Amino acid sequence: MKATASINESGMDREVRKLLGRGFFSTYFQPIISTGALSAKGYEALLRGPAGSVFQEPGRLFGAHSTLSRRIKVELDMACIGSAVRTARHLPEEGLIFINILAETLMKLARDIESFISLLKSLDIRPDRVVLEVSESAGFEDSSRIMKVLAVFRRAGIRFALDDIGIRSPYLHHILFLEPEYLKLDNTFVCGIDSDGRKQALVKGVCYMARQVDAELIAEGVESVAEFECLKDLGVPNVQGYLFGRPAPSESCAMSREQKAAAPAAPGKMMMGFAR
Repeated sequence: MKATASINESGMDREVRKLLGRGFFSTYFQPIISTGALSAKGYEALLRGPAGSVFQEPGRLFGAHSTLSRRIKVELDMACIGSAVRTARHLPEEGLIFINILAETLMKLARDIESFISLLKSLDIRPDRVVLEVSESAGFEDSSRIMKVLAVFRRAGIRFALDDIGIRSPYLHHILFLEPEYLKLDNTFVCGIDSDGRKQALVKGVCYMARQVDAELIAEGVESVAEFECLKDLGVPNVQGYLFGRPAPSESCAMSREQKAAAPAAPGKMMMGFAR
């Protein structure tokens, strides 16, 4: 994916373009765990790059305070999606593949959905394994247009997750018109939940809401067994966090049969089944 450099590009734009051109980035995966089976429901694809480069902190590139131009953001996002699906062929075949995507990239990808589906088929990845994650803070000014775009992907079997729910006010509106199959609860509501009754009450309510709209909840940022056990008791069906593994290369993401068998009997050691 090449584009003519503009004299108005920022230093950040130029650095990202240079690193992309040299292929100086990779995709790591973090497991998403079913609280009932204690097995991997899927894996979230995450950008990683060389130490000291702008790719070392992806939040700087895609976050609200990013100085990247919109054009370079979309170019980088497309490259990340391509890397994610190509690398995901090494994941366990039953696992879902969660891929973050910008609203602008979603629109662009929808215009050439046939090429994307062809890429998946060439990698022996079923489209129904792909879950595109859109942030609730993303701009979706034209609800009717985005609904048509989502329909294009859903006809191909691709599903959607609404990320970071709870940290921006319009998330109920997004749930209403995006109709996501998965809701990802921001770690703000997870950290220390085992000792915070208010967080427990809120998460219990979100669990109920998710069930009513036929969406599966995923709690992010789980770092302790106490948090995990509390979330499980509240009815949260899926969790993600350092307790179960740090992001790692796709080849490192599988649990052995022995580790799967041992995990339910030893919750304090369940993270040993995943790369950290």
